[in-house]
Amino acid sequence: MEDEQVAQPQDKAELLDRIERARASLDEVIDGLSAGQLSAPGSDGVWSVKDHLAHLAAWELGIAALLQHRPRYGAMQLDEKTYLSTDTDGLNKIIYQQNKSRSLGEVRAAFRKAQRELLDVLGGLTDADLIKTYSHYQPDEHGEDSGAPIVSWIVGNSYNHYDEHRAWIKALVG
Repeated sequence: MEDEQVAQPQDKAELLDRIERARASLDEVIDGLSAGQLSAPGSDGVWSVKDHLAHLAAWELGIAALLQHRPRYGAMQLDEKTYLSTDTDGLNKIIYQQNKSRSLGEVRAAFRKAQRELLDVLGGLTDADLIKTYSHYQPDEHGEDSGAPIVSWIVGNSYNHYDEHRAWIKALVG
């Protein structure tokens, strides 16, 4: 979930501002929806808004764990072998299957918790920490480090991810 298309934030303050603005924009879309709208399957018969929120929470928890030098897979409720051997689309299918039966209340609570956890972790980082690479945070995880600063991973698992799903959610609910 790395994104290098958009200019990266110049410092932690800008990163936090972008995260908070994108999250507020996403919250504005979902806060006005009824429980029925949040839980109804999409036109494809699959992902509901609730499923999008569970998905976002899983990836956000994963990046928060990474920044704490903990394995992402555990925070995402995945086992190591599956995480390391499955592509992103496959992981997304697994995350969907794991969460589709959870109640709306559980998912909304997890969604809020994931953001709090990420913001708490980011609060303890410095600007210099944001330019360290993936392998600084996960030295034993092979194959993930492109040499890009970790901020690109944070962006891809936070505000860019929120914006991507906000557009899908808006289309889903009309």
